[in-house]
Amino acid sequence: MHPILKRGALLAIAATASSANAANNAPLPREPPQLVVMEPIVVPIVGSDRLDGRLHLKLVLAAADASGLARLTQRLPALRAVSVAGAIEFSRLYASPRMPVNAVALRAALTKVLRGEDSAVADILIVEVSAAD
Repeated sequence: MHPILKRGALLAIAATASSANAANNAPLPREPPQLVVMEPIVVPIVGSDRLDGRLHLKLVLAAADASGLARLTQRLPALRAVSVAGAIEFSRLYASPRMPVNAVALRAALTKVLRGEDSAVADILIVEVSAAD
């Protein structure tokens, strides 16, 4: 057999073996994420007894499983009300249209109030946040 053909055949065998090995060691497929997208929330930023601006945010709630997702979807109006109240409190204390929004602190505040409202909330994702005049 020609030396180049031998080398090509060996490479083909090695590639086939490594792809078969990768398929055998591949992680098992996980359950897809259980996500509920909330409508955008806009709350006022009040400073020194006047309207300074608006805090805009978009949230996605994650549930641990399908039953949690069904529960969150059913309770979405109550969860939105709690989210708006938490965002108003955060904007009153920490938001300014002249500074970047501390998304880490906002997420912590909203996680606390949302999990207090419904234990099916596994995680909160802030997909967009801004403060504007």
